[in-house]
Amino acid sequence: MKKIIIVGLVIFIGFFLAATLVWFVHEKDVYKKFKFNKKFNDERITQLDVDSFSSKIEITKGKDYRVRFYGNNDLKVNTKDDKLSIVERRSSKRGYSFNLNPFNQSKNSIHITIPEDKIKNLNINSRGGTLNIHDTRLKHADIMKDSGSLNISNAKVESVNFNNETANLNINNSLIKNSRFKGNYSEMRVNESKVKDSLFLVDKGFIDFKHMASESDIKASIKQGSIHLSYKTKTKNTLLKLHPGAGKAKVNNKYFEKGKVGQSDNVIEFYTIKDDITIK
Repeated sequence: MKKIIIVGLVIFIGFFLAATLVWFVHEKDVYKKFKFNKKFNDERITQLDVDSFSSKIEITKGKDYRVRFYGNNDLKVNTKDDKLSIVERRSSKRGYSFNLNPFNQSKNSIHITIPEDKIKNLNINSRGGTLNIHDTRLKHADIMKDSGSLNISNAKVESVNFNNETANLNINNSLIKNSRFKGNYSEMRVNESKVKDSLFLVDKGFIDFKHMASESDIKASIKQGSIHLSYKTKTKNTLLKLHPGAGKAKVNNKYFEKGKVGQSDNVIEFYTIKDDITIK
């Protein structure tokens, strides 16, 4: 009796796996990738809105407005007055929220080019995937992310408001002014950049400013984690306001004397609860 049950179970599992394999292979053929490539010549466009489900997003400088998409989600792109809108949603043909098919592993991507100094407002809501902004100049940006990372490089942004759940932040070789970056579980790294009048807030993770411009003006606070800052060149006209809580304030920069260099034109104001604050 036991042998019959075992043989029956093996046969059932075999048929189940075979049926699953046939379904995934069939779905791979039915579920074709969608390509979109369109240029927009409307000179009135000054606002870009992106609502993304799971795509990797690239925003770069270009000669004109152009949207390229490759993936298997649904995409709607339209213009109205001064706004270019891009909305990505999970394909209505897929019965599950995420791609479970091992034979269909290519990722979705949205590539957007914008003319220099044209975009005044950038609004992005990204549930997942990486967001890259590089070689651009923006007046204002509102960015919300659930996961993935925000990478800003070779950019000039006058105002950024970034809110995230578990997304990481990477800023390289950029000028950031009047901005606010907030994360719940987040690792924030800023490298070889100039930051003015900006705030960085993290609940759990770390904040690392590396090889920063000599005249940076930054406020940062973290509940669980440390804050580190190092300068690329001789520090100028900066006042330190360090509040490490139960941790330690470690200033290993020879130009600071009693927490100050020159005039107090720039203020470095850092807060931790248990961990250290390091200045180099």
